[in-house]
Formats: sequence, C-alpha cells, structure tokens
Amino acid sequence: MNQHSVASMTLKVVGVILVLSSLLDYLLLAFPFNPLERQWQLTYTAQLVERGIIPLVGIAFLLAGFWMQSSEGANPSRRNALQDLRFWAFLLSTVLGLVFLLLFPLHLNNVRLQRSDTLQEIREQAVETEAQVVNRLGNENVETEIERRRSALGGQLRELLSDQQRLEEALANPEVPEQEKELLQQLRENPDQIDQFLQERFSVESLSEQQVSQIRERRENLEAEAKTRLTKLALQTGISSLLLAVGYSIIGWTGLKSMGTSRGGRRSPSPR
Repeated sequence: MNQHSVASMTLKVVGVILVLSSLLDYLLLAFPFNPLERQWQLTYTAQLVERGIIPLVGIAFLLAGFWMQSSEGANPSRRNALQDLRFWAFLLSTVLGLVFLLLFPLHLNNVRLQRSDTLQEIREQAVETEAQVVNRLGNENVETEIERRRSALGGQLRELLSDQQRLEEALANPEVPEQEKELLQQLRENPDQIDQFLQERFSVESLSEQQVSQIRERRENLEAEAKTRLTKLALQTGISSLLLAVGYSIIGWTGLKSMGTSRGGRRSPSPR
C-alpha cells in the first residue's frame, strides 16, 4: 500500500469517526428528552448549532479521501448507490441542511417568546417589590426610625454650623461632594431652613420615592441586560444555523446531483 492509499484511507476513517461521533453526541445531548419545553428547545438548538461544524468537517474529510483515491487512478468498482459511502454522506449532508434550516425560524421564535416572558417577569417582580416598599414604609416603627434619624442629623448640622472653623474646613475639603458643600453654604446663610431640609430629606414620602426610583432603575438595567443577552443568542445561534444549512445543503444537493449524473448519464462508446 503506497502513501496515497494510506492517506486516502486515513481521511476516510477520520471522516467517518467525526460524523458518527457527532451524531452520537447529538443523541446524548437530547436527554433528558423534553421537546415540548421551550428552554429545552433553546438549549438543545444552541448545542446542535455549536457542534454543527463537526459533521461538516467529517464529510469533507471523507470526500477528500475518495477524491485522493480517484486522483491516483484507483477508481472504485461500480456499485449500487446504497452501497456507496459517498451517497450516504451526501444524503446526511442534505438532511442536516434541512434540519439546520428548520432550526433557524424555530430558534428565533423561541427567543422572541423567551424575551417576552423574561421582560414580563422582571416587570412583575418590580411591581411586587414596590408594593412591599410602600407597605413597609407605612409601618409605625418606620416613622419612629425616621424621626430618630432626623433628630440625629439635625443635631450634627447645628453643631457643625456653630463651629466656624470646622465648617470652613468642610467647605475647603476636596473630598466633600460639591452638592453637600452647596447645602452647607445655604444652611449657613439661612439656618432656619434646617428643619425644612430635614423634613424634606427624612420623610416617608421621600424615602418611598428614593426606593421606588432605585427599584425602577434596577428594573431598567435588568431589562437592558435581558434584551442584550437574548439578542446575542438569537443572532449568534440563528445566523450560525442558517450558514450551516447553506453549507450542508450545497454539499448534499451538489453531491447527489453529480452522482446521479455520473451514474445515469454515461453512454457506452459507439462501436467503430
């Protein structure tokens, strides 16, 4: 056996192993089998598409082996199409092309439904959390805690405003935020506004607005993250599935057509 024969056989063996191992992998990935569940469909489709290039490479190796065999003049004997390994490779390629083509719209629809459900769940959780905040702030203990904080901060502000040296140091301190410096300056010029400021800063309404604003901001962030994640999933898996469908279909249809032409279109040479 010469080197070309060894190389041809190696390509065929590697191609067959890649194809069979990938098909076995597809079967194992389907378990636990639950095709009616949308999350199972999303996960299984993503896994199929992620591994979809392996059978394509295997078929390419297999066909390269047959091409190398024929290029050295060792053409295989004529046999029935069902006995020709190339026929099954082209047929498998056609079937996989159809499978990946069908997965493309199915996956996009599943992602669309998943996106809608995820956003709805985020909104419902935000509404529920807002209701819990409002109910919690209506508790009498909260009013007592607010009054305690108001009194403590009021005492600290009056003590600071009465000490000019500490006040000047605070206004000159670069680590103090500008917003707080402006507030201290205003309170120094109008000390009577301390109670009004404390009333606005520490009240059930203000705390409710702050917490509700935080909840809504978090909801918007979660919605943006969900939209980005699901859009990436739709584009990455969907486009890859479509490209695989095109690649498998071209190889399968072209191969089956060429085999049919070569077998059915030959004419016996005319006698001389």
